[in-house]
Amino acid sequence: MTVQQLRENITDALAEYYPDVPVYVEGDKPQSAYFKPELISATYDRQREGRYMAVYRFGIRYEQGSLLDAESMADGLCEALAARESGNSSFRVIRQSWEAGAEGHGPLFTVDYMLYLQKQKQPQGEAELMGHFTEGARLK
Repeated sequence: MTVQQLRENITDALAEYYPDVPVYVEGDKPQSAYFKPELISATYDRQREGRYMAVYRFGIRYEQGSLLDAESMADGLCEALAARESGNSSFRVIRQSWEAGAEGHGPLFTVDYMLYLQKQKQPQGEAELMGHFTEGARLK
């Protein structure tokens, strides 16, 4: 599973559970309350020979909405993302959190996804400078 597929998974969950709240990715921002998902960080950790674990932290910001609506949505977002996880074995949600908004920004819901990546075999004799992973990610 790639980062783009995780983002699509989040967007699909938001559209399914909150059909009246638009999801903003790019272009013109909605005039009403909206969700804005974004990748916050990616961590790669070597587990064993040829096997790596990736943890992707996504943030879902609730912009231009009321704080009370955002607080009630925190539980709903947990349920929405957990429902998507149960039907998919390629990733696991390991942590979810909600933070109140800061000046000029709406509340932030974060979710950490864990994936195991298998390193592709390099042909014998080639120098291995940077590994490529089967999930479309690259170790930096």
